[in-house]
Amino acid sequence: MIPMETLVIGPGASEQRLALAADLLERCEGIVVLEGVVTLMPGPEAIECAINEPDPGASRCAEEYKVLVENAARALRSSKLGSHLPDRPLRWTVVDDDGTGIVELWRET
Repeated sequence: MIPMETLVIGPGASEQRLALAADLLERCEGIVVLEGVVTLMPGPEAIECAINEPDPGASRCAEEYKVLVENAARALRSSKLGSHLPDRPLRWTVVDDDGTGIVELWRET
């Protein structure tokens, strides 16, 4: 399997960089990180949106995870990248690095 390219988009991203991010997501050829917000991993059916747990080791209920997702979704929509996203559903998860790798803590159902 060929590793996917990862592109980091910051607040001052140029239109050219935003277009590249949109192209990577559209063609499912790269991961896009919206700095400080979310990691977008494209698939043919949907874009997986992973949020890093902001407080590692925290014990959260489902409602608290939903609030993290709502805030990240709002930040993504209002970002420059938001208007460049392919027309595909977004599937949200909250993840954490437990020292042995990335662990999924919560998935939107």
